[in-house]
Amino acid sequence: MNQQNNKTNKQGVSLLLLTKNESKNLREHLTWLHKCPNINQVIVVDDHSTDSTISTLKELVPKTINLLIKSRGLDGNFSAQRQYGTSLATNNWILWLDADEEPSHQLISYLNSFEFDQTTNIAFKRHDFFLGGPLNHGETANQYFLRLFHRNSGGFTGMVHEIWHSNLPTKQLDIYINHYSHPTIQSFMEKINFYSSLRAQELYCQKVTTNLSEIIFYPLGKFLYNYFILLGLLDSTRGIIMALGMSFHSFLVRAKLWHLYQSPSI
Repeated sequence: MNQQNNKTNKQGVSLLLLTKNESKNLREHLTWLHKCPNINQVIVVDDHSTDSTISTLKELVPKTINLLIKSRGLDGNFSAQRQYGTSLATNNWILWLDADEEPSHQLISYLNSFEFDQTTNIAFKRHDFFLGGPLNHGETANQYFLRLFHRNSGGFTGMVHEIWHSNLPTKQLDIYINHYSHPTIQSFMEKINFYSSLRAQELYCQKVTTNLSEIIFYPLGKFLYNYFILLGLLDSTRGIIMALGMSFHSFLVRAKLWHLYQSPSI
Protein backbone atom coordinates (compact mmCIF):
# COMPACT_ATOMS: atom_id res chain seq x y z
CA MET A 1 0.00 0.00 0.00
CA ASN A 2 1.33 3.42 -0.90
CA GLN A 3 1.98 5.78 1.95
CA GLN A 4 -0.31 8.79 2.42
CA ASN A 5 1.17 12.18 1.66
CA ASN A 6 0.74 14.42 4.70
CA LYS A 7 0.63 17.60 2.64
CA THR A 8 -2.52 18.84 0.97
CA ASN A 9 -2.13 18.89 -2.81
CA LYS A 10 -4.47 21.54 -4.17
CA GLN A 11 -3.80 20.59 -7.79
CA GLY A 12 -5.24 17.10 -7.78
CA VAL A 13 -8.45 15.13 -7.29
CA SER A 14 -8.94 12.38 -4.72
CA LEU A 15 -11.20 9.48 -5.72
CA LEU A 16 -13.28 8.16 -2.81
CA LEU A 17 -14.64 4.59 -2.90
CA LEU A 18 -16.54 2.47 -0.38
CA THR A 19 -16.06 -1.26 -0.83
CA LYS A 20 -17.28 -4.57 0.51
CA ASN A 21 -16.51 -7.65 -1.58
CA GLU A 22 -16.29 -5.59 -4.76
CA SER A 23 -13.47 -7.39 -6.58
CA LYS A 24 -15.62 -8.23 -9.62
CA ASN A 25 -16.97 -4.68 -9.98
CA LEU A 26 -13.51 -3.18 -9.53
CA ARG A 27 -12.06 -5.35 -12.29
CA GLU A 28 -14.82 -4.24 -14.63
CA HIS A 29 -15.09 -0.56 -13.72
CA LEU A 30 -11.76 0.73 -12.36
CA THR A 31 -9.65 0.30 -15.47
CA TRP A 32 -10.02 3.97 -16.47
CA LEU A 33 -7.72 5.46 -13.82
CA HIS A 34 -4.62 5.54 -16.03
CA LYS A 35 -6.53 7.86 -18.40
CA CYS A 36 -7.03 10.49 -15.70
CA PRO A 37 -3.73 11.93 -14.42
CA ASN A 38 -5.47 14.59 -12.35
CA ILE A 39 -6.57 11.84 -9.95
CA ASN A 40 -3.46 11.38 -7.82
CA GLN A 41 -5.06 9.75 -4.77
CA VAL A 42 -7.52 6.88 -4.31
CA ILE A 43 -9.10 6.58 -0.87
CA VAL A 44 -10.84 3.29 -0.12
CA VAL A 45 -12.93 2.70 3.01
CA ASP A 46 -13.42 -1.06 3.06
CA ASP A 47 -16.10 -2.80 5.12
CA HIS A 48 -14.05 -5.91 5.98
CA SER A 49 -14.11 -7.54 2.53
CA THR A 50 -13.62 -11.30 2.48
CA ASP A 51 -12.95 -11.60 -1.26
CA SER A 52 -9.94 -10.28 -3.19
CA THR A 53 -11.03 -6.62 -3.08
CA ILE A 54 -7.84 -5.39 -1.43
CA SER A 55 -5.44 -7.25 -3.70
CA THR A 56 -7.49 -6.20 -6.74
CA LEU A 57 -7.17 -2.54 -5.75
CA LYS A 58 -3.42 -2.87 -5.33
CA GLU A 59 -3.22 -4.49 -8.74
CA LEU A 60 -5.44 -2.04 -10.63
CA VAL A 61 -4.51 1.34 -9.13
CA PRO A 62 -1.47 2.71 -11.03
CA LYS A 63 1.71 3.02 -8.98
CA THR A 64 1.78 6.75 -9.73
CA ILE A 65 -1.39 7.18 -7.63
CA ASN A 66 -1.36 7.35 -3.84
CA LEU A 67 -3.57 4.43 -2.74
CA LEU A 68 -4.89 4.60 0.81
CA ILE A 69 -7.02 1.69 2.11
CA LYS A 70 -8.68 1.83 5.51
CA SER A 71 -10.78 -0.94 7.06
CA ARG A 72 -13.91 0.33 8.81
CA GLY A 73 -17.26 -1.32 9.53
CA LEU A 74 -20.30 0.18 7.85
CA ASP A 75 -22.66 0.01 10.85
CA GLY A 76 -25.55 0.98 8.57
CA ASN A 77 -24.24 4.49 7.96
CA PHE A 78 -22.86 5.31 4.50
CA SER A 79 -22.47 9.01 5.31
CA ALA A 80 -20.14 8.24 8.20
CA GLN A 81 -18.05 6.08 5.87
CA ARG A 82 -17.86 8.81 3.22
CA GLN A 83 -17.10 11.48 5.81
CA TYR A 84 -14.27 9.37 7.23
CA GLY A 85 -12.85 8.92 3.74
CA THR A 86 -13.11 12.66 3.11
CA SER A 87 -11.03 13.33 6.23
CA LEU A 88 -8.19 11.29 4.71
CA ALA A 89 -7.98 13.26 1.46
CA THR A 90 -4.76 15.05 0.57
CA ASN A 91 -6.56 17.12 -2.10
CA ASN A 92 -9.16 19.81 -1.71
CA TRP A 93 -11.30 18.27 -4.48
CA ILE A 94 -12.90 14.86 -4.07
CA LEU A 95 -14.75 12.73 -6.62
CA TRP A 96 -16.86 9.98 -5.08
CA LEU A 97 -18.09 6.95 -6.95
CA ASP A 98 -19.46 3.51 -6.17
CA ALA A 99 -17.62 0.38 -7.25
CA ASP A 100 -20.24 -0.31 -9.94
CA GLU A 101 -19.81 3.16 -11.49
CA GLU A 102 -17.28 4.62 -13.89
CA PRO A 103 -16.90 8.02 -15.55
CA SER A 104 -17.86 8.42 -19.18
CA HIS A 105 -15.23 9.52 -21.70
CA GLN A 106 -16.65 13.05 -21.47
CA LEU A 107 -16.29 13.05 -17.68
CA ILE A 108 -12.69 11.84 -17.90
CA SER A 109 -11.94 14.69 -20.31
CA TYR A 110 -13.60 17.14 -17.92
CA LEU A 111 -11.52 15.89 -14.99
CA ASN A 112 -8.33 16.17 -17.03
CA SER A 113 -9.03 19.84 -17.75
CA PHE A 114 -10.51 20.63 -14.34
CA GLU A 115 -10.00 24.17 -13.04
CA PHE A 116 -9.08 23.90 -9.37
CA ASP A 117 -10.18 27.44 -8.51
CA GLN A 118 -13.85 26.43 -8.92
CA THR A 119 -16.29 28.09 -6.51
CA THR A 120 -19.06 25.53 -7.06
CA ASN A 121 -19.50 21.85 -6.40
CA ILE A 122 -20.26 19.76 -9.49
CA ALA A 123 -23.22 17.45 -10.18
CA PHE A 124 -23.35 15.00 -13.07
CA LYS A 125 -26.08 12.93 -14.67
CA ARG A 126 -26.01 9.16 -14.25
CA HIS A 127 -26.72 6.64 -16.99
CA ASP A 128 -28.03 3.36 -15.58
CA PHE A 129 -27.32 -0.03 -17.11
CA PHE A 130 -29.65 -2.68 -15.68
CA LEU A 131 -29.69 -6.43 -16.36
CA GLY A 132 -27.14 -5.94 -19.11
CA GLY A 133 -28.79 -3.04 -20.95
CA PRO A 134 -29.44 0.72 -20.65
CA LEU A 135 -32.30 2.36 -18.80
CA ASN A 136 -33.27 5.68 -20.36
CA HIS A 137 -36.35 6.44 -18.27
CA GLY A 138 -37.59 6.20 -14.69
CA GLU A 139 -36.73 8.04 -11.49
CA THR A 140 -32.95 8.31 -11.96
CA ALA A 141 -32.81 9.01 -15.71
CA ASN A 142 -32.90 12.80 -15.48
CA GLN A 143 -31.46 13.38 -12.04
CA TYR A 144 -28.21 15.12 -11.23
CA PHE A 145 -25.91 13.67 -8.57
CA LEU A 146 -23.41 15.88 -6.74
CA ARG A 147 -20.21 13.83 -6.98
CA LEU A 148 -17.32 16.32 -7.20
CA PHE A 149 -16.93 18.62 -4.23
CA HIS A 150 -14.54 20.79 -2.27
CA ARG A 151 -13.73 19.00 0.97
CA ASN A 152 -14.13 22.13 3.11
CA SER A 153 -17.52 23.13 1.72
CA GLY A 154 -19.87 20.84 3.67
CA GLY A 155 -20.46 17.30 4.86
CA PHE A 156 -22.32 14.07 4.13
CA THR A 157 -25.83 13.48 5.43
CA GLY A 158 -28.26 10.56 5.19
CA MET A 159 -27.45 7.12 6.57
CA VAL A 160 -28.51 5.13 3.49
CA HIS A 161 -28.44 7.39 0.42
CA GLU A 162 -25.63 9.70 1.38
CA ILE A 163 -25.71 13.27 0.02
CA TRP A 164 -23.06 15.99 0.16
CA HIS A 165 -24.63 19.07 1.74
CA SER A 166 -22.61 22.17 1.05
CA ASN A 167 -22.44 25.92 1.57
CA LEU A 168 -21.26 26.27 -2.03
CA PRO A 169 -23.67 26.36 -4.99
CA THR A 170 -23.84 23.35 -7.28
CA LYS A 171 -23.16 23.44 -11.02
CA GLN A 172 -25.10 20.82 -13.00
CA LEU A 173 -23.34 19.38 -16.04
CA ASP A 174 -24.84 17.14 -18.72
CA ILE A 175 -21.90 14.77 -18.41
CA TYR A 176 -22.53 11.19 -17.41
CA ILE A 177 -21.40 8.73 -14.80
CA ASN A 178 -22.14 5.23 -16.11
CA HIS A 179 -23.81 3.05 -13.48
CA TYR A 180 -23.73 -0.70 -14.06
CA SER A 181 -26.25 -1.78 -11.47
CA HIS A 182 -27.71 -5.22 -10.89
CA PRO A 183 -26.42 -7.53 -13.61
CA THR A 184 -28.80 -10.26 -12.36
CA ILE A 185 -32.25 -10.48 -10.81
CA GLN A 186 -30.67 -12.10 -7.76
CA SER A 187 -28.33 -9.17 -7.15
CA PHE A 188 -31.26 -6.77 -7.64
CA MET A 189 -33.36 -8.56 -5.00
CA GLU A 190 -30.43 -8.78 -2.59
CA LYS A 191 -29.82 -5.02 -2.84
CA ILE A 192 -33.53 -4.27 -2.40
CA ASN A 193 -33.62 -6.38 0.75
CA PHE A 194 -30.38 -4.86 2.12
CA TYR A 195 -31.21 -1.22 1.45
CA SER A 196 -34.83 -1.50 2.59
CA SER A 197 -33.62 -2.80 5.98
CA LEU A 198 -31.20 0.11 6.36
CA ARG A 199 -33.84 2.64 5.33
CA ALA A 200 -36.44 1.19 7.70
CA GLN A 201 -33.97 1.36 10.58
CA GLU A 202 -33.08 4.95 9.67
CA LEU A 203 -36.75 5.97 9.69
CA TYR A 204 -37.31 4.11 12.95
CA CYS A 205 -34.44 6.01 14.59
CA GLN A 206 -36.04 9.24 13.35
CA LYS A 207 -39.32 8.14 15.02
CA VAL A 208 -41.14 8.07 11.67
CA THR A 209 -44.20 5.83 11.72
CA THR A 210 -46.22 4.08 9.03
CA ASN A 211 -49.66 2.53 8.68
CA LEU A 212 -51.67 0.07 6.60
CA SER A 213 -52.69 2.72 4.08
CA GLU A 214 -49.06 3.67 3.37
CA ILE A 215 -48.00 0.03 3.11
CA ILE A 216 -50.67 -0.55 0.46
CA PHE A 217 -50.80 2.64 -1.52
CA TYR A 218 -47.27 4.12 -1.41
CA PRO A 219 -45.75 1.20 -3.37
CA LEU A 220 -48.64 1.37 -5.84
CA GLY A 221 -48.06 5.08 -6.37
CA LYS A 222 -44.33 4.45 -6.75
CA PHE A 223 -44.95 1.96 -9.55
CA LEU A 224 -47.42 4.19 -11.40
CA TYR A 225 -45.07 7.16 -11.13
CA ASN A 226 -42.02 5.26 -12.42
CA TYR A 227 -43.73 3.22 -15.10
CA PHE A 228 -46.23 5.70 -16.55
CA ILE A 229 -45.37 9.26 -15.48
CA LEU A 230 -41.60 8.83 -15.89
CA LEU A 231 -42.09 6.58 -18.94
CA GLY A 232 -40.39 3.47 -17.61
CA LEU A 233 -42.65 1.58 -20.00
CA LEU A 234 -40.43 2.80 -22.86
CA ASP A 235 -37.59 0.70 -21.43
CA SER A 236 -39.61 -2.41 -22.28
CA THR A 237 -39.07 -5.47 -20.06
CA ARG A 238 -36.21 -3.86 -18.14
CA GLY A 239 -38.47 -0.92 -17.44
CA ILE A 240 -41.26 -2.91 -15.83
CA ILE A 241 -38.81 -5.04 -13.81
CA MET A 242 -37.19 -1.89 -12.46
CA ALA A 243 -40.51 -0.18 -11.73
CA LEU A 244 -41.86 -3.24 -9.92
CA GLY A 245 -38.58 -3.68 -8.04
CA MET A 246 -38.56 -0.09 -6.79
CA SER A 247 -42.22 -0.46 -5.80
CA PHE A 248 -41.31 -3.61 -3.86
CA HIS A 249 -38.49 -1.68 -2.17
CA SER A 250 -41.03 0.92 -1.03
CA PHE A 251 -43.27 -1.85 0.30
CA LEU A 252 -40.43 -3.53 2.19
CA VAL A 253 -39.29 -0.27 3.80
CA ARG A 254 -42.74 0.34 5.24
CA ALA A 255 -43.42 -3.27 6.15
CA LYS A 256 -40.08 -3.50 7.97
CA LEU A 257 -40.65 -0.14 9.65
CA TRP A 258 -44.06 -1.33 10.88
CA HIS A 259 -42.48 -4.54 12.17
CA LEU A 260 -39.79 -2.62 14.06
CA TYR A 261 -42.53 -0.90 16.06
CA GLN A 262 -44.15 -4.27 16.81
CA SER A 263 -40.91 -5.90 17.96
CA PRO A 264 -38.26 -3.18 18.41
CA SER A 265 -35.82 -5.53 20.11
CA ILE A 266 -35.42 -7.62 16.92
